[in-house]
Amino acid sequence: MASADQVLANLREIDASSFTNEAERVRVRDALFEALRKVQSPWDIAWDHNWVNGATNAAIKTLIDAGVFKKWEETGGKPTTCDEFAKLTGADAVLIRRMMRCIAGQNLVVETAEDTYARTPWAKALAQDTSFPGMYGGFYHELNNPMFRTLPFYLKETGFKNPANVDDCNFQYWRGAGANMFQYCGTNPALTSDFNDAMECHSKYNLTPWPEVYPTADKVVSGAHPDRALVVDVGGGKGHDLRKFLARHRDDVPAGSLVLQDLPDILKSAEASVQADAAEARAIVVQAHDFFTPQPVVGARVYFMHNVLHDWPDPTARLILENIAAAMERGYSKLLIHESLVTDVKPLSRVTVSDLTMMACLAAAERTETQWRDLVSSAGLRVVKIWRPAQSVESVIEVELAE
Repeated sequence: MASADQVLANLREIDASSFTNEAERVRVRDALFEALRKVQSPWDIAWDHNWVNGATNAAIKTLIDAGVFKKWEETGGKPTTCDEFAKLTGADAVLIRRMMRCIAGQNLVVETAEDTYARTPWAKALAQDTSFPGMYGGFYHELNNPMFRTLPFYLKETGFKNPANVDDCNFQYWRGAGANMFQYCGTNPALTSDFNDAMECHSKYNLTPWPEVYPTADKVVSGAHPDRALVVDVGGGKGHDLRKFLARHRDDVPAGSLVLQDLPDILKSAEASVQADAAEARAIVVQAHDFFTPQPVVGARVYFMHNVLHDWPDPTARLILENIAAAMERGYSKLLIHESLVTDVKPLSRVTVSDLTMMACLAAAERTETQWRDLVSSAGLRVVKIWRPAQSVESVIEVELAE
C-alpha cells in the first residue's frame, strides 16, 4: 500500500491539462471524488453540506460584486495582496481578507505568501468569461437556493408523492399559486440575465458540443436545400448551440438559415448579441415563438431542442413534439433532441442532480432510454439512433417521422 506521502506527491502532479481528452479527465475526476468520499468522515461530509457550501458561495458573490476578480484581470492577474485588492475596489481590506481566506481554504485561489493570492483557472474564468459570474448571482440566490430549500418541505406536506403537475408543484409552494418558472425567470430583473448566462455556461462547460456528438456534416449539411432553414433551435435561449454549429460549418451555412426560437422575454439579450457579430448576424434569424403553438418554420432540415423536453411531463412534452412533427417533411427533416439519459445502473451524478432540479422547479424529470422512446413514438415519431459520447452528460437522440 502506498504511503500517504506517495499518494499526496502523485496527486500534486495532476491538473486539468494532464489528460489527452475530456473523457479521460472526467473519468479521473469522478474517481477522485469517489476516493474523497472514502476518506471523509460523516462529519466531514455534513460540514461541507451545511457550512462550507453556503459560506463559500456567500464569499464568492461578495468578491464578484466588489469587483475583485474583474480588477485582478485588468491589472494583469499577478499574485495580489488583500490590501492591493482593497485599493483597487474601494472595499474594506479586512473584509476582502476574510473572504479570500474562505475561498483559498476551498482551493479556489492559491495563497502563495502571507495575505497574497494567485489565480486558479476558476478565478480566471470569473473575469474572462462574462457569463460565468451569473451562476453565483441571480441564478443561485433567486432560483436554485430557494427552490431546493423548499423542496423537502413541499414533499413532506404532499405525503411524499412524486410530483407530476407543473401547475401545482414545489415552485408554486415557494412562489405562490399561479406562479410559473419560465415567466419568473423572464421577468425578474435580478434573474433573467443570470439565468441565461447559467444556461450558456451549462452548455459550454458541462456538455460535449452537439456537432461533436452528431455527424452534422453528413446528416445536416449534406443534402440540405439552400433555400430552406437548415437548423431551427426550438427554445434555444441565447443561441449558444447555433453558435457551436456555425463555428463548425461557417462556410456551409446560407444566410438566414439558422433560426433561434424562444419566448420574447428570453430573447431580450439574444438579438443584440447576434447583431454584434457579423457572421452571426448573417446566418442567424431570431424569432419569437411559443413551442405550444404550431411551428412556423415548415420543412427545415433539422429541428433542434436542447434541454427543453426534460422541463415538461410526458403529456405536455408530447404536445411540443406534435407541433414539431406537423412541420417536418418526411424523408428530409430530422428532430435532434439533445438531452440527458438516466442509465439503469449507476447514472451519472450530474444527471441525477439535474433530475432533482427538474422536480424542484417544474415537477418534471430526466428520462431513461425506454421513456424517451415511448414519448417520441407517442407523438408520431420514431427514434433512429441515440448518439452517446463516452463520459458525457448528454446524448443526441435522432428522430424522424414514423413510417
